[in-house]
Amino acid sequence: MDDLIKLVRTYRLTAGLAERQRLAEAIFRQIEPDLRFFVFNAIQPPAAEDVLQEILKSTAASLKNFRGDTVPAFRSWFYTIARNRLNDHFRKKANDRLQPMPNDEILDLVDASEQAEPMTAADRHDLEYALKLLDGSKPECRDYLWNHYVIGFDYGEIAEEQNLNYDNVRMKIGRCLETAKSLVA
Repeated sequence: MDDLIKLVRTYRLTAGLAERQRLAEAIFRQIEPDLRFFVFNAIQPPAAEDVLQEILKSTAASLKNFRGDTVPAFRSWFYTIARNRLNDHFRKKANDRLQPMPNDEILDLVDASEQAEPMTAADRHDLEYALKLLDGSKPECRDYLWNHYVIGFDYGEIAEEQNLNYDNVRMKIGRCLETAKSLVA
């Protein structure tokens, strides 16, 4: 592994593009198996290959900026890049999902729904108040309850989206319901 640091040092000092590309390929041949293992343990294979390529591209773009001089420092550096790209992937995936509606849109939908009786002003006020309380005290609860009760995701789908296990999501949703009830009471 000492030759890895020699390759990185040589890369930083080399001016020629062809030589830098050769050195980068040699560096990536050594780190790619570790990165592949890291990424494929975090993400399912269809997306994992894309994320791995993003990690390698980011690493190549900033390789000349690495200033450490030990293998552990280099490993820590490229794993930091990998974690950041994985976090970017998870954020993008979460943003691609349906997001909770603003409170005023929810109230408009409730008003427009085909209820047996129209919502009274007092009921509308209570619903608006409950949503504001939940937003103010525990916004993540609003998201969990929204995803489960309005969008219709089951515990397993929410667990996958949030990188939690099934029982954690079940308990969070139960606690969020209790929080909502206590806030309104």
